[in-house]
Amino acid sequence: MKRLLLGFGLAAGLAYAVREWFGAPLPPHPSWDETDNDPEDLSQDLAQRAREAEGAQAAEEEAPA
Repeated sequence: MKRLLLGFGLAAGLAYAVREWFGAPLPPHPSWDETDNDPEDLSQDLAQRAREAEGAQAAEEEAPA
């Protein structure tokens, strides 16, 4: 039983190594600087949009009066 499990483990390791060796290279992951999804920029953008919405809402409330 131990030899069977050892054999499966070695076969799996060999298959993984062969796949890594002969497989196509993965494309590089973009950094946050190269995307529009930078968490720091997104939080600032959300805060800015919230301030603008509050200002627009206050302007709408004052206009009909």
